Amino acid sequence: MLSLPPATPAAATPGTVTPAEPLPVPRTRIEGGLPVPVTDPLRIDPAADPILRLARASADPVPFRTAVADAVRRNPALDEATAQVDEAEAVRDEAEARALPSADLTFSSFEVLSRAFSNDPRNVLERSRPRNRTDALLRVQQPMVDWGASLSRIRAGRARLEAARAGVEDTGTQVALRAVSSWYQVYGYRVLVRLAEVFATGQRDLRTALERRITQGAAAAGDVAQVDGYIAAADTQVADFRRLLRGAEAQYVAVIGAAPPANLGRAPEPALAGVSTAGIAGDVDRLPTVRIAQAGADAARLDARASRADLLPQLGVGIDAGRYGVFETERDYDIRGSVTVSMRIGGGGEQRARQAAARASGADARLRRTRIDARRDAEIALSDVAALEAARTAIETNYVAARRARDVLAERFRVARGTLFDLLGAENNYFGVASRYIQTVIELDSARYALLARTGRLLPALGIAPATLDP
Repeated sequence: MLSLPPATPAAATPGTVTPAEPLPVPRTRIEGGLPVPVTDPLRIDPAADPILRLARASADPVPFRTAVADAVRRNPALDEATAQVDEAEAVRDEAEARALPSADLTFSSFEVLSRAFSNDPRNVLERSRPRNRTDALLRVQQPMVDWGASLSRIRAGRARLEAARAGVEDTGTQVALRAVSSWYQVYGYRVLVRLAEVFATGQRDLRTALERRITQGAAAAGDVAQVDGYIAAADTQVADFRRLLRGAEAQYVAVIGAAPPANLGRAPEPALAGVSTAGIAGDVDRLPTVRIAQAGADAARLDARASRADLLPQLGVGIDAGRYGVFETERDYDIRGSVTVSMRIGGGGEQRARQAAARASGADARLRRTRIDARRDAEIALSDVAALEAARTAIETNYVAARRARDVLAERFRVARGTLFDLLGAENNYFGVASRYIQTVIELDSARYALLARTGRLLPALGIAPATLDP
């Protein structure tokens, strides 16, 4: 193999321009920003790249889970769902109470202000009435035969109570998912703001290098205007990311109830063991939304059964006791037992039964639709995770290639063998790929938590027991 002799600087001759000597391109290092170019781009170690490490590092899970749990428990939506549980309990208790004996106690008192009767024998009864009297009446009634209407209403109340409790779990899941999304939005935009700030600083570093080239006579002064255009575009991106970050922080405060911590890091990657296409059908049936629809359908069918039973004859027994002249007499009373058979004919009973049957049919259809929608959402969430994992792998490869291309052109520019605009193009491409990589990592993590929510695993994964949400 032949070896070339070391190159020596050529002597300048009159009438020629001396080639520019290699000049270092000043670079500002900022923690958490884009890595500065290296002199040996082909030996870049992806494992040591600070951007790629973001997809492998995560913060302490305890502050993250604590923040999400606090957000769930202090959210007004959970209080609203809990109030619906209290209402459902009262409805169930009312249905149970209607099957028990009921008593009506009445006190009545009268005082005759004025009266006058003739001696006509036909008004002897009216003349014999006292001028004042106080009576006490007690009526106790117990339904004996209602063809299961009371039992159906009790069971319907219990079903609606189960639906309300499932509603608390569903509310907790939705609030937790919003809290997770708010956490990731703040983290992601903070990273992007740092990247954009470093990128804008790098553009200014290139402008400084260009000014040195101009003083050497190796670049035209008009190139500065084009570099200023790139700097302005970079500053615009910084402003956009800062605006989005402020919005994300405001959303964080609204959902979680406290300002995001300064050291907020990437949330831990959730485990997806056991989530598969084959198991989605079973997961869907355990979802709170499906359980709500199932309980609602059961309650509607029981209501329809009770409405049909109301059309049949009803049997009840009762006791009527009266004490007459409580203050005026010593012992005037009577006690009577009664058996009552009643049946309402007309009055819209048949139409009410038809309405209840139609509501039951609608509730069954709603249950089927809810199952279909829940399964579709779970399958979409699972496919999103798979697609984003593939996208992250591809973008990671693209990122390494873009960084190497940027570093190669930066080295060429440093030794005065590359053009400024090739380097600017490579810098812009590298920043765009790095930003897209960060966004993909955030989207993938968010999709994983969304998949847990769509399969009913989110609250347990966050250490929140659904039973503790309903005090």
